[in-house]
Amino acid sequence: MTGARGLFLAFEGIDGAGKTTHAQALKARLEGIGHPVRYVKEPTEGPWGQKVRAIAREGRQGISLDDELEWFIRDREDDVRLNIAPALARGDVVIADRYFYSTIAYQSALGLDPDDIRRRNAAFPVPDLVFLIEISTPLSQVRIVQNRGEAANPGYEQESYLVRVKRRFDEMTDPNIVRLDGDQDRDTLSEAIWSRVRDLLDRPDA
Repeated sequence: MTGARGLFLAFEGIDGAGKTTHAQALKARLEGIGHPVRYVKEPTEGPWGQKVRAIAREGRQGISLDDELEWFIRDREDDVRLNIAPALARGDVVIADRYFYSTIAYQSALGLDPDDIRRRNAAFPVPDLVFLIEISTPLSQVRIVQNRGEAANPGYEQESYLVRVKRRFDEMTDPNIVRLDGDQDRDTLSEAIWSRVRDLLDRPDA
């Protein structure tokens, strides 16, 4: 890539959709042909991300939805400042395993205003493409157990909650979102992702 700004790609979807699997596969493929890649995963391992991860493990335990949203935004501010913005400035490919689209879907499913959440994330870089991997909530529950060998966490993975989260993802109309059938076999889905990325890499301004 020779452009002033690198390529920014995000992977989204409910838990168990295969975001991490396909994000890491794309990272390896891009690095294999010589592209520098910065992979980020939200929530991060930073101080604000650790607060969010504690909710996933232990439940909310009286934490307000406003505080929870603030922690997500603070975590993303650090991620953009320390990782995403510098990598894009170098011309690298940035791959985000979850981004502000997840915050909109998951937090609005709890009752917060999705438009307000979007406004509070408006200052962050917008990905060139968002791969939204779609699966059913029953399949999500099966995969969570298969992948981790344990039940869904109490904070973000209960099926009744993920039904509402999926509905929020379904309502998104952002032009950079590419919807993908997560029921496809892994290789077919990987090739569909690669086809869209290759088209971006082949652009004259890339």
